[in-house]
Amino acid sequence: MEKRAIIAIALSVLVLFVFREIQDRRTAQLARLRPPVQRQTGQAPALPPVLPAAPAPAAERPVAEAPASAAIPGDTSATARSMVIEGALYRTVLDNRGALLTSWELKQYKSASGQPFEMIAATHDAETRPYPGSCILDDPSLTRVVNNEYYDVQVSGGGTGDKLTAPVSVTLQLRRGDLYVVKRYQFEKENYLVDLSETLEKGGRPLAGRLMLGQDIGPEQEHLIARSPQVEAVSSRGGKVERDGPPKDENEIRRVSGDIRWVGLDMQYFAIIAIPPRPMDGFDLQKRPVKTVGLDGKEVSRDLLKLTIPTLGQADYRIYLGPKDPRVLEAVGPANLTGVINYGMFSFLVIPLLTALKFIYQYVHNYGAAIILLTFLLTLLLFPIRLKQMLSMKKMAVVQPKIKEIQEKYKRYKKTDPKRAEMNQEIMAVYKAHNVNPLGGCLPLILQMPLLFAFYSLLANSIELRQAPFWAWMHDLSAKDPYYILPIIMGVTMLISQKMTPMAPGSDPTQAKMMMMMPVVFTFMFLNVSSGLILYFLCSNIFQIAFQKIAERWVRD
Repeated sequence: MEKRAIIAIALSVLVLFVFREIQDRRTAQLARLRPPVQRQTGQAPALPPVLPAAPAPAAERPVAEAPASAAIPGDTSATARSMVIEGALYRTVLDNRGALLTSWELKQYKSASGQPFEMIAATHDAETRPYPGSCILDDPSLTRVVNNEYYDVQVSGGGTGDKLTAPVSVTLQLRRGDLYVVKRYQFEKENYLVDLSETLEKGGRPLAGRLMLGQDIGPEQEHLIARSPQVEAVSSRGGKVERDGPPKDENEIRRVSGDIRWVGLDMQYFAIIAIPPRPMDGFDLQKRPVKTVGLDGKEVSRDLLKLTIPTLGQADYRIYLGPKDPRVLEAVGPANLTGVINYGMFSFLVIPLLTALKFIYQYVHNYGAAIILLTFLLTLLLFPIRLKQMLSMKKMAVVQPKIKEIQEKYKRYKKTDPKRAEMNQEIMAVYKAHNVNPLGGCLPLILQMPLLFAFYSLLANSIELRQAPFWAWMHDLSAKDPYYILPIIMGVTMLISQKMTPMAPGSDPTQAKMMMMMPVVFTFMFLNVSSGLILYFLCSNIFQIAFQKIAERWVRD
């Protein structure tokens, strides 16, 4: 039974490392299959007609900056202006060209290069200005005007000039002939929120279009080093948090419909989320394949995800641009954004583990030390079960001669012979007479596997552990050990622990020797996982060795 249990844990750990990939692919498949879905190729989903139909473009093309329109009496006339707004947690740039947010830096978070984390990514397609708040209209010429012309600016509060301090309200207006556009931004000081209101009219009538939330998040390097590099859409609809990957075809615009309370772009530790004042009917997704240079200098492919929201003349949203920190997300209010954190199927374990980890951190001020202490407490909690396992195996050793005698008695019968059932009944009778549970040796391993999966999910999705240092060369518990020291030590402790663990009575010696290869296999499997997870596994092995010695004295008496 012990041999099969070790094989089971090996297979389970293997599943652990493909778990994330399976989740990503499953999300993408569900997104393609989930009804209701409206698909069109090359053009936006149908919107209520309010203007004479313009020829639909074959596909959305990058647009260059539109030349200034000929001066018409009543048209706005403005020059380039870029305003920097400082909040307590962010620094943002509002450009009056297109009236768009072109930068949103998080003051308390650093990128992999050590710079303030930039939420608004414009590495690709910068000429089309894919910023939050940009508009995509049915008429490409109008799209160019709305997103490239210079708007008149009015500032309320926050100081004077182009250096402003939140809270501050900025209103930007553009008039070109019978086209009228107003955008209002209300910046808050103590959070990561901005209120955005847009009005689009032509000839005094509402202008149909799509409001862009974005197509990427953060510096591109972050996606290249992350375990799950793809940006995905996340939304609250029908009372559940749903995730959607990009469509299969880059020319396809997928309409996702439902009772949507909020929608956003999501990456591993950060999100951009639009919260409407009332539930909306749907949003659109489009894949944008791009080429970039990988960490090894070679060309790699990425899929951006363009997320747009249909509008008809008016759009009002509260936009969150920040970290996926549970405390910060809870403070947003009735929107309940905490579901944007994807802890997976083991969230029922991850949340209490994270709570315990943060509680310990308050006293030790080091997440590596907190992981060690939490691992000790978990090992201590499982010690009675471990002791029961050893007692069970000791009882198994006592009854093993009787079990072998029964097996020899029925050895001549084939496995399909009904007599085999009688053999199993006699064996179970022996177990019952001696109060032996044949599954007792497997129970500790079965209980430890969910904890291993939960720790993996915790380290992969909890921003508290992002770039959290431990000691010496370990500067980021969410990243792999750059020198592979922890995985090697973990393999050694696993070998020691396995040698100390008594094999089930009657085990084949050859198979037992083969099982000694498991520490080597595990070491290679753990080379590129987060150092925090390896630290947990390493400390678990060390504490189990210590408790094993204590348990052996009790069992010996």
